[in-house]
Amino acid sequence: MPSGFGISALYPGDLQIENDSACVFYDSFENSLILAKWDQEWANSGSGKILQSAENAHSGMNSYQAEMVRPNKIPSSIGIRKFLEPGYDCLFLRYYAKYAPNTDLYHGATHNAGSICARLPGELHESYAGVYPNGRNLYTVVLDTWRPDPESKSPGNVAFYCYHMDQGHQWGDHFFPSGNVLPGGRDLFGNQFIPRPDFTPELNRWYCYEMMVQANTPGKRDGRIAFWIDGKLMGDFPNLRFRDIESLKPNRIGFGLYTDNQNIKSNVTMWFDDVVVATEYIGPRVSE
Repeated sequence: MPSGFGISALYPGDLQIENDSACVFYDSFENSLILAKWDQEWANSGSGKILQSAENAHSGMNSYQAEMVRPNKIPSSIGIRKFLEPGYDCLFLRYYAKYAPNTDLYHGATHNAGSICARLPGELHESYAGVYPNGRNLYTVVLDTWRPDPESKSPGNVAFYCYHMDQGHQWGDHFFPSGNVLPGGRDLFGNQFIPRPDFTPELNRWYCYEMMVQANTPGKRDGRIAFWIDGKLMGDFPNLRFRDIESLKPNRIGFGLYTDNQNIKSNVTMWFDDVVVATEYIGPRVSE
């Protein structure tokens, strides 16, 4: 697997990276105060906007700010999505993200950060929470965190939240770099798997996150997902099954916050910036 700089090395400051043959989407949030490049924004007891604030932008003046309202008797959510029809067999999503300094997240029933999904034509808007993937309907990969108790540091360890054909629970699996799987008891990743240390991001600090979803060849266990933080490979999960039909390709990316966890007592705010989607490894943004 690659590491360090990828196609980003050719485009200091990400200038003109959208013209690279591997790039399929780019947004630095600098050119507009509306989400003109995005196909959907959703909110329930939450708010999102392009924020003009150098303090809360990774580069330039703007970033996308997402905030959930807590406490609340109903679920809180906010997010944006981009549709990339008909899709790609392998897709990389790179973005920068920062948690507000007072972030106090708990899991389960909480998700935060970036996602790559596969949906059927006409169903790109759907979340399909609790629906089992059958190889012909959907799959979902979210670069999430998991904080089980107050003794663990917020926002928790980075983990993949994954809907796939061999998941052990109606509500999907969590994959940790160490190889731990929730719910457990299954050997999913095969002999190729290399365990790595779990990682908890610091609050109020920008990180470069990149995630990859490689769809399996129908009938084979050669699907793979991986993520990088600041250009370092932190989690790599081979031997996965996502689909039985070749046309079910990763075709939606997004960012979102969601919780129905009543342990979260204060608003949760995150900022996102410098988004690149490509068919090759991207890597961190290079200074101009």
